[in-house]
Amino acid sequence: MLTAKDSGETIGYRFGGDRPGPNALVAGDAPLVEALFDRLHSLPTLPWMWGKLYLVALDVVECSGLPDIERCIPDMAFDALVMLPYAPGPDTQDYSVDHAYWASLRLCRQLGMIQRRGVVGP
Repeated sequence: MLTAKDSGETIGYRFGGDRPGPNALVAGDAPLVEALFDRLHSLPTLPWMWGKLYLVALDVVECSGLPDIERCIPDMAFDALVMLPYAPGPDTQDYSVDHAYWASLRLCRQLGMIQRRGVVGP
């Protein structure tokens, strides 16, 4: 879990273990990031990936009074970034979560963080 230093509020999540590798950032609005976290968290092999995958809720970062992601995650250089689309209502939420899920896994695959097996998706 990633928390704001000033308020202690949850601003995102981190996946990955001790294996060195790339750092990838997926950023979007809190409801979509929370749903994406729940879906990714169900993957049993994600903790063994190479590098780290960060999920950050941009609207929570702004509400915490933090000017940018760099202050939330200091001394971190990201190799790639995916910005999630805004999901305005419940009718688009499932669709957006599905696309965010596959976009995140594709990003990890492209960076060599996970093996290609089983990551084909739409």
